[in-house]
Amino acid sequence: MVRNRTILVWTVALGWGLGAALIGMSDAAAQSARSADCQRYGQHRDSYLQGVSAGMDEQLEAMARQRQVPVQAAAFYWGGALMQAGDTRTLAQLTLATARWPGQGARAERAMARISDEHQGDLAALLAGLMLSDGRGTDDPYRARAYLTDASRRGNADATAFLGLYEACHSRRVALN
Repeated sequence: MVRNRTILVWTVALGWGLGAALIGMSDAAAQSARSADCQRYGQHRDSYLQGVSAGMDEQLEAMARQRQVPVQAAAFYWGGALMQAGDTRTLAQLTLATARWPGQGARAERAMARISDEHQGDLAALLAGLMLSDGRGTDDPYRARAYLTDASRRGNADATAFLGLYEACHSRRVALN
């Protein structure tokens, strides 16, 4: 009888150890997949933000040269004209272009969120979501997801694609916070 109990105890211990090892392996595989998802999201996000702001940077520099004013002054005046005209898409692109200037990241994030909130701009909501997860200004995973979801609901196909990538990367982290 003692021998059967010993075998039973060893069998149970071996089963638990094997189960724990498999769980540990699946956690490692999940973490590796999550890391790859986050890397893919980061690459696509950075590429998209760069693509949107690159054209605006060129236009802004051309305007500054034409009017013989500093680029910051041209951005200020152009932003005011865009607000008066109600052109929130171009205003969002201009705001993104100014976000890369030294010390302007947090201001640009607030401005982008305000454009999205007050004018219901789908591009502004998408850009706000991406900017709130880019590691440059204030990272806020909850607000980033909310803006991406909002832009997706407004019909922005890019936001829908980014939301899927964002969920793959951040869903576990957001759920545990």
